[in-house]
This record gives sequence, structure tokens and C-alpha cells, in this order.
Amino acid sequence: MCYVCPVCGFEGLPEPAYNEYNEASFEICSCCFFQFGVDDDAEIKNDAYMEREDTHKLYRKQWIDDGAKLMSSFGYPASRQTNGKVKPEALTKQLKNINVLL
Repeated sequence: MCYVCPVCGFEGLPEPAYNEYNEASFEICSCCFFQFGVDDDAEIKNDAYMEREDTHKLYRKQWIDDGAKLMSSFGYPASRQTNGKVKPEALTKQLKNINVLL
């Protein structure tokens, strides 16, 4: 079973990003590069951290603004990529998995 990345909407995580205790899996999404438990610990200032959902939104925006580059072309369906990036129509579809519209 594959799980949906809460950052990019890709249905390819081998385990949930966060477990039932809200602990991060430390998995890296093969689509957007996000590593749960590492990239979601964004420090704003000394011992003040962004909320997890806000971190996801910020990372998602930067990833899309950078062209939705793939971490690995091997871990993502060939029919949904071009030149190392997610095809626009595939991106629109997968973002719907997390209720995000472009």
C-alpha cells in the first residue's frame, strides 16, 4: 500500500508520513524530496518552530516555484514526468489528493 505525501500529493510513500502518535516516519518523498521529521522542523528563531502544516505549505510553494523537480525519475511514474519534472497536468491531479488547487 502506498501513502499520500502531505506536501506534494504524490501517492508513493511506503509508509505514512506521520504515525498515529504524530511521529514522523523520516521517509523522503521520491517526488518532492521532503523528509518527514527533518524538513518539517523549521526553526523561526531560537526554539520557536513553524507549525507542521505551515512548513508543508512553504516547502510546497518553493518546490512548485522551482519547477516541481523530481527527487528521482526512478521513483516516479515515467508517464507523469518530463525532463526531471512533474508534468503540469500530473501536478494538478496529484495536488488534488491533498486538496490543493493550482
